[in-house]
Amino acid sequence: MKAVISGATRGIGKAIAEKLVLLGYDVVLLARNKEDLEQCATELSKPNIIVETLSIDLAKGNVVSKLAENTSIFKNASVLVNNLGEYSMQNAAAIDLSRLKDQMNVNLYSAIALTQEILKQDTKERLHNIINIASVMSLKSASFAADYSISKHAFKGWNDALREELKSTNKKVSAIYPGSVNTSSWDEIDVKRSEMIQPEDIAEMVSCVLSMKKNTLLEEIHVSPRAFTP
Repeated sequence: MKAVISGATRGIGKAIAEKLVLLGYDVVLLARNKEDLEQCATELSKPNIIVETLSIDLAKGNVVSKLAENTSIFKNASVLVNNLGEYSMQNAAAIDLSRLKDQMNVNLYSAIALTQEILKQDTKERLHNIINIASVMSLKSASFAADYSISKHAFKGWNDALREELKSTNKKVSAIYPGSVNTSSWDEIDVKRSEMIQPEDIAEMVSCVLSMKKNTLLEEIHVSPRAFTP
């Protein structure tokens, strides 16, 4: 079994990678920073587990050609976790269109490009789960984070369309919609991070999705902090 995980060197992505390694998966870690990838690969190293890394910025440049240069690393993947995301705060009435474009690149187009490349490489029909890490703002917009909300609504629209398209195949598409998660997005904000959802909780949800029987599809999982208020 082999899992490809984007945004894999910290927060939710790293927690998912740790969980899947414990479950016996080989992993392919994608992130921008080569040094962070190497450190993460060292930490995840276990006997009989293959950890591969790809330093790539999925949000900039010609992503399709970048991915095409590294096709061999995606072969025989059985699980894809689209976790790459970036938070932004802009009021709805004053959106900077260039920043909105950046949000769409990170939060939507990167996932589409990676998914298309892995589907293209899946000639042996090994891929059985695509898990998209979305956001509570995919479901309800926040006026103070309008550009992020727009990108995450679009992400949900793509996820839903992909899920329905692939239902007739052996590939399952699931989305996880978490509320506030204790990640580096909160580093400069004074909040009680112990009251947030922890990245390990999202990793448990991924494990739950993968534990379902062949004919059972967990379409959506909504995860909320019990008492945290931003």
